[in-house]
Order: sequence, then C-alpha cells, then structure tokens
Amino acid sequence: MRVFTLLALLAASGTPEAPPSPPRPTVGYVLAESRKIVSPAGEQASAVRGSVTVLGGTARWDLETGTFPRTKANTLLLGDRDGWLLDRKASVAARATLQDLRGLFVPPAEGEPGPFQSAVSDVEVLPAERTSAPSFEGRPATRLRLTASWSLVTSMPGRVGRVRCKLTAAVDALGDPPDGTRSPLDDLGRLFDVPAPILDALAPELARLKGFPVRVVVETDAQLAVDYPGAGVPPSDGRAPMRTWTETTRTVSALGTRPATAKDAARIALSEETRVVGIERLVEPRELLR
Repeated sequence: MRVFTLLALLAASGTPEAPPSPPRPTVGYVLAESRKIVSPAGEQASAVRGSVTVLGGTARWDLETGTFPRTKANTLLLGDRDGWLLDRKASVAARATLQDLRGLFVPPAEGEPGPFQSAVSDVEVLPAERTSAPSFEGRPATRLRLTASWSLVTSMPGRVGRVRCKLTAAVDALGDPPDGTRSPLDDLGRLFDVPAPILDALAPELARLKGFPVRVVVETDAQLAVDYPGAGVPPSDGRAPMRTWTETTRTVSALGTRPATAKDAARIALSEETRVVGIERLVEPRELLR
C-alpha cells in the first residue's frame, strides 16, 4: 500500500522543471567600411558607416547617412541563408544573398568581352602570418597578415597588356568575442576587389582567421606594362608606368551586449508595412557618384 502511495505522490508532483535558459544576448557595434582608389584618372573615395545589431546569428546594419554602393538601400538584414536590402525612407525591401552584398562593393564583370581577352597568371599566395595585434577596447587581439601577387594579362589584336598586381592585408581579430557577436556580416569577401581565382587562392589562408574581425586593411597595387607582339617596342616617352593603388578598410567600434528584448526581435525582421520588391528595383547597374 505504501508503494502505491509513493508512486501516486511522484505522479502528482510531475518531473522537475528545467531551469529557464538565459535570455539571448543582443550584440551591438558600429561598423565603418571605406575604399580609396588612386589611379591615373584621379582619386575616388567612398565610405559607409552605421550601427549593427546582431541577434541569434542575424545582423542588421543601419547606415547613419547615405546608402550602400550601387543601391538605394540604407539598411541590410543578413542571416545564415539570405537577407534583405531595405530602403527605410520608402519602406521597401528586396531579398538579397551574401553574393548580392559582395556585388554591391565589388561589381561583377558584365557584358561580352568583344576583342578583349583577359586571363590571370603567375599567382602566388604566401602562407599567412599570425602575430599579436594592438588590443581592441581593452581585449586582446591577433593579426593575420596576407600577401599575394599575380598578373592579369589582357590582349587585343596587336597589343598585349600585363598588369602586375600585389596585395597585402592585415586582419585584426578578437579571439574571444562576446556570445552572439558572429554573423554572416563578418564575411570579408567584399573587401577584396580581386579576380575570382585570386579570392579562391586566398580562401585557405583567410580560413586561418580565428575570431571576430575588428580592424582590416587591404591594399592592392597594380602596374601596367604593354607589349607589342611581332613589332618593335616603341621608344620610351620617359613617363613612369601607369599604376593604380586601392585601399579598403573595415573598422569596428563600441562593441557591447545586453539582454534581448521583443523590440530587438522585431528589428531583425521586416515590418508589416514594408513592401517587397525585386532586387533590380533597389540596385543600380552601375555605381552612382555620391
């Protein structure tokens, strides 16, 4: 009888409840990215800066002013699978992938090559070097140094051009960022304006990066030389070879966390008032001068 009584009491009490899981953190920081190009045609510079909110692996980047390159969008939502470009002023959004985002900063080649042909050759990527880096907001950081060189050979009837390129990059990363900091927005592909074979060759070295990238500087130097197959080389006019220098940067600041709220969850999703359109409605075929 006592056994049945004990079993009845256990059934009435039920199984012990598991302790409530801690609330998901909301991570916030300020992200600025810039690009500067110095070429024989002159100097060009562009930059974007805004606040980033990360919740559950999805990031929202709200620009303070202006728009992202080649688009009317001033907000980006990016999750594990895909994301959205959002024009907050017009309250319209277009679905976008990580590749779409890189295409805003590094426009893909378009159109037929015609009589021009190009090929990448003499690719050399040195092993990445890991060293200590200046601390980030009081936290220890490490630096990954990358070096690569290649030639871009372009040809047309009677003329061959060889652009000798060299890339150096320094990537400072926070090895132990706060929980919930990482997101697809950390992808560095948009900072490397290089041919696809070079980006593929750099991928194994970039994979050695451990942590959250907080400071990145990528520099490329390109020098043009021209050959004339089957003809004598014209006399030198005394001018230095044409060169193009490009610097791309990423800078993170004001990194912090707090418990997530219902308002945070609403910010990483489209509102009911937002109208969904095709990406061609927000992205321009060419970069607009701003």
